[in-house]
Amino acid sequence: MSRESARARALLWWRQAAADLRASGVLAQAGEWSHSCFQAQQAAEKSLKALLAVRDQDLRSHSLQARLRELSSEASLQWASQARTLDKLYAPTRYPDALGDAASMDVFGPEDAE
Repeated sequence: MSRESARARALLWWRQAAADLRASGVLAQAGEWSHSCFQAQQAAEKSLKALLAVRDQDLRSHSLQARLRELSSEASLQWASQARTLDKLYAPTRYPDALGDAASMDVFGPEDAE
């Protein structure tokens, strides 16, 4: 992929990440905690993928921790805690049966969205 194509692809990912982050805030304000958490995870994932896209790297994983390691060990160390927290939100906020008999809308609260 050309450098220009990689930059254009990265910009798409970055713009969507910004939209997802705005959506997370709107959902939190509306009390939709699980949806806010999911959008926050998506914003972080797409932001990291934007940084990888500009380097024309593989974007297939959903793990923020793995994405950080691909960027640099410094980034991985600096953001490891936040990445772990957001990685834990991916499945339970996305799939209605991920938490067994509990729906994510009944489990997540404002402290999670924060």
